[in-house]
Amino acid sequence: MHARIASSIASLFVLAAAQAVAEPPAGQPVGPHGVGCNVTEMFGEHLHAHLAIYRGGVPVGIPANVGFVQSGGVVLCLYWLHTHDDSGLIHVEAPSGNFTLADFFAVWGEPLSNTRIGRYTGHVRSYVNGAPYKGAPGSIPLRDGEQIVLRI
Repeated sequence: MHARIASSIASLFVLAAAQAVAEPPAGQPVGPHGVGCNVTEMFGEHLHAHLAIYRGGVPVGIPANVGFVQSGGVVLCLYWLHTHDDSGLIHVEAPSGNFTLADFFAVWGEPLSNTRIGRYTGHVRSYVNGAPYKGAPGSIPLRDGEQIVLRI
């Protein structure tokens, strides 16, 4: 009797493991433009924008692997907006779409407004390619080669 129960339990674990491999959970779409998460990188839209953040003139780091959904060291899905390293380079690898800095911050899980960047509060000044940006920082479009600077 115990052997049959143990065999049934083992079969359930094998079935659950097979389903987990066949259908890895994907992250929920986030941000104003519904940034998705896929098992592999998407290449319909492939561009890179650079983000630098300064607080009181001191650089604030942007971490590596923003947008990677992992469990036990295994990548379950990768958001269309992500980082690979801590250089501030934002990778946009999506089936299509026009994304903004608000989308990236939603993937990162950090707030962004005219008065806040992550945990820091104060007046936020935004620059794109060296020129002041007049709109809300979250509305800055992510375009290939753009240099985005936020100062607080």
